[in-house]
Amino acid sequence: MPKSDNLFVCYTTVSRIPEAESLAEDIVKSRLAACVQIDSPITSVYRWKDKVEKEEEIRIVLFALESALPKLETFVADRHPYDTPKWVCCRAEKVSEKYLKWANEVCNLRGFI
Repeated sequence: MPKSDNLFVCYTTVSRIPEAESLAEDIVKSRLAACVQIDSPITSVYRWKDKVEKEEEIRIVLFALESALPKLETFVADRHPYDTPKWVCCRAEKVSEKYLKWANEVCNLRGFI
């Protein structure tokens, strides 16, 4: 197995559950994230084209290795239904050894990263 990698937690949103499920499944199948969680609907308030908008969205939380972030960002952007998708990633400062080992095992296969 390659050297252990740092874990990042990334966020994006979509407007419907089927979009979230499809994106999540494609990401996990591609081994770009160890796990993807789909949250219940949230309310987002934001400015778009100089107007304040309020929309119900589905939040997607991705648990990915640092080495995969460039490919993952491109993957999400290419498949995302929004013109300007949210893409925010934060390094996980404390991760259990077992979880990090598992994430590295399921994501670090030759040819993917």
